[in-house]
Amino acid sequence: MNINKVLIVGAGTMGQQISFQCAMHGFETVVYNHRSPSLEVCRQAHQSFAEHFQQVRGVSAKETDAALDRLSYSTDLPSACEGADLVNESVLEDLAVKQPLYQQLCEYLPQSSIITTNTSTFLPSQLADSVVRPERFMSLHFVVGLWDAPIAELMGHSGTSEETIAVTTDFARAIDLVPIRINKEQPGYVINSLLIPWALAAQSLVTNEVASVGDVDKTWMISTGMPMGPFGLMDMIGLGTVHSVLSNLAQASGDAQQRKDADYVKAHFIDKGKLGVKSGAGYYTYPDPAYASPGFLR
Repeated sequence: MNINKVLIVGAGTMGQQISFQCAMHGFETVVYNHRSPSLEVCRQAHQSFAEHFQQVRGVSAKETDAALDRLSYSTDLPSACEGADLVNESVLEDLAVKQPLYQQLCEYLPQSSIITTNTSTFLPSQLADSVVRPERFMSLHFVVGLWDAPIAELMGHSGTSEETIAVTTDFARAIDLVPIRINKEQPGYVINSLLIPWALAAQSLVTNEVASVGDVDKTWMISTGMPMGPFGLMDMIGLGTVHSVLSNLAQASGDAQQRKDADYVKAHFIDKGKLGVKSGAGYYTYPDPAYASPGFLR
């Protein structure tokens, strides 16, 4: 099976980056979102990515213009699904949102389409019952800051066919990412199995007033030489996603600290519309976060 047309469902931070990566590597790419304003934000992000690729990564204007020409945007799901060979979903981490969406996708997609999810929270087996052809469903998980962390984690469920895994692996390579095969279902894949405990530890330090956001990030950045700390990264991921992950973990584990952390994020950020980079404010204020200033590490 050849992948020619890609449908990205969700126009948030990850949907923006995944769709641009696909278009940059020659794929006709449609971004679907039910809200026109979200698609306009996505379109503007793609323009910014094109400028970044020209100015920072040495890509020609001809190449980025061609990528932008391959991108289209739609609020109409039936037309967005038409002819799509592979779908990747990056919507809210909520089963009540994802499951009905998959049922709708299956109404409109060609029978040969592969449906993949970029979920950071759920196992593919938790979602597979919502698709008509579960053998053509799996996780294809990307890392925020896609071109700086060029990996794609591939995780099937017990019913995913080897053909689906093989085609999706080839697709990951075709968009210039390193495929990481997850051999059995693992909450968090590889990257989040490492990342989530780190982020949870950081959040608990702030929730419990042990240290400030700035001092936690400063400690990490000085100690490791990394360009941002856990709170800068959480802002990039999006605090809506962070809150969903924390809430799901707290519900699954019954852990009082995780519930306290989820409630903290909700009260201080979600309820105030502060969702991180995409809203202009979260733990930091954007587009010029304090952690990027020359004096931050002093």
